[in-house]
Amino acid sequence: MSMQTPLLTFRPIDLDRHGALCVEFRADSYVCGDGDDRRFWATAGPAGEAYLQRLASYMAALPGSCVHAWLGDEIVGQIELIRDPEEPSAGKVNLFYLRADRRGCGLGAQLEGYALTLLRDCGLSGAWLRVSSTNGRALAFYARHGWVDRGRDVQFPDMHIMRKATGPLVDDAMRTGVALPATACSRKA
Repeated sequence: MSMQTPLLTFRPIDLDRHGALCVEFRADSYVCGDGDDRRFWATAGPAGEAYLQRLASYMAALPGSCVHAWLGDEIVGQIELIRDPEEPSAGKVNLFYLRADRRGCGLGAQLEGYALTLLRDCGLSGAWLRVSSTNGRALAFYARHGWVDRGRDVQFPDMHIMRKATGPLVDDAMRTGVALPATACSRKA
């Protein structure tokens, strides 16, 4: 008997209510990738205020780009996306995050589906992200989901650059039932 993966809902981050949780999730993402969170705190500010200001600017620039993933009434993950000023046709995934107790349950594909669909609907043809060379679980996820490893990042040699198109493969990811919030970009028919 197979268990069906529960469906996530995605809601824009409410920084007033959940800013501390955003900081916690982002710091933990560094622990997952780097083994510690020093690199995060070097630019986040003492209580994460600089990070939260950046997050607010991302949300203002691209509605729907920074969302919490909800499972029922519980926040279990976070996505952060930005338009890449150096590569206008692509979006950058700053963060795909699931709480430790929700990893390995099939929910990551829903995060990816949301992100790629939003970027596609905003007219972007691809997405890219950095992933730590020591984060085997993330590297395996991206390989399984068709992300192409473009090699080590010149700026951060311990990271790999991964890329993926936002075309037809997004439709496959959307079979999981992912829906965009009303605030997200959408093309006019």
